[in-house]
Amino acid sequence: MSILDNVEDKRNFRVSEEKAFGLSTGEKLYSLDQLSEAINLIEPDIFRAHVNEEKNDFAAWVDNVFEEHGLAEQLRQHPTPLRMMVSIEKFLRQPLSGAPMSAPTDAALPLPQLNDAPAAAQPVVTGVSAMDHHEQHAA
Repeated sequence: MSILDNVEDKRNFRVSEEKAFGLSTGEKLYSLDQLSEAINLIEPDIFRAHVNEEKNDFAAWVDNVFEEHGLAEQLRQHPTPLRMMVSIEKFLRQPLSGAPMSAPTDAALPLPQLNDAPAAAQPVVTGVSAMDHHEQHAA
């Protein structure tokens, strides 16, 4: 059971001083909102001090202090600043903690759509408008 169960304003929920996360810079974090903001603003070397091949301090804090195992797993699976921020922000926007956590997807970052039709199947018209092209072939 999470300490955030039945908490409507998860963004502003703060843990006590003894459960705060201590960044290697000396700054303390008390909420998931502060964690998301810190991940966004800290220097890459500070991020790597907390998240690397050997450990993921942010995921451990979320898991052990907030008992949000689904979110912690997302942070472990996607250990990059952008993906971690997306996971935290998505979690914070859920109305109550009972909703299932889903992985951040590339759908969150819009990509251009490509036409799957082979190039040979697509008409190439140069020097005339599409209407002129249609009229030439209709005659």
